[in-house]
Amino acid sequence: MQVGKRLADLRKKNGYTQEKLAGKLNVSQQVISNIERNMTVPDINFLRGAADLYHMSIDELIGRDFSGDKGGSYEHQIMSILEKMDDKGRKLSLGLVSQVAQYQGDGNDKE
Repeated sequence: MQVGKRLADLRKKNGYTQEKLAGKLNVSQQVISNIERNMTVPDINFLRGAADLYHMSIDELIGRDFSGDKGGSYEHQIMSILEKMDDKGRKLSLGLVSQVAQYQGDGNDKE
């Protein structure tokens, strides 16, 4: 998927118009339009602001896929699951992972 299409989909999913998003990111509506139509490439400041606004990493924001790097790794499997969750699910998952890490850090990881 092209970055512009991904950004447009995220904007719509989050209920923003181009104008409202432009105001939040301190750019013009024309900048948003050009990025979404793949006429221009977003700069790092735009990506950082959009990632912060949508509460995700820049990699997630642009739809970066790590399947070629570590397709079968636990990390990739976890990331694939997290991508499908909403913020509440991600927060609950973080709590669970933190508990497991703390449990193993106590030396209680009996297998």
